[in-house]
Amino acid sequence: MRVLRNGVLAVVFLMLVVPAFGQSTEAPQAAPTEPASPEAPARPRPRRIAEVPCWKQAGLTGDMVNRRWKIEDQSKMKIEAVCNDPATSAQQKHTKIDEIHAETDQEIAKLIPSKELQVFNSCQAALDKKRPKPAKVLGPCGGVIPSEGAHDAMDHEHH
Repeated sequence: MRVLRNGVLAVVFLMLVVPAFGQSTEAPQAAPTEPASPEAPARPRPRRIAEVPCWKQAGLTGDMVNRRWKIEDQSKMKIEAVCNDPATSAQQKHTKIDEIHAETDQEIAKLIPSKELQVFNSCQAALDKKRPKPAKVLGPCGGVIPSEGAHDAMDHEHH
C-alpha cells in the first residue's frame, strides 16, 4: 500500500512540477503596447527614391525598348546556335559571334538615334559601376574568359 501511495504522490508531483518548469523556460511575452497618442508624431518611413530608368532618361519610347530587347534576344539565340554547332572550331565560333554582335549593333543603331543610344549606354555604365557584377565573366558559350579577353566580351554586352 505504501508503494502505491508513493507512486501516486510521485505522479502528482510530476504533474504539478513539470508544467511549471516548462513555463519558466519560455521566453517572456512582450506586454501589449499602448497605441501612440494622437499628439505623438508618427515616424515616417524612409522613402526609397525611385531611379528613372535609363531608357526614359535617354528619351526612348517603350516600343523602342521592346524592339531592342527583341533584337538582343534574337542575337542570343543566334549565338547559342553557333555555340552548339559541333562542326565549328573555337576560332570560327569567335568570328561568327563577333559578326552577330556587329549585326546587332547595326540593327540597334537603326532603331535608336545615336545621341539617345549614347545617353542610354552611359546611364547603363553608371548603373553597372553601382552594382558590380561577379568576378568571373563567362564567355558567350559558357566558358570562363581569360582576364585579357574579359574586356572585349563586356564591350559586346547589351542591356
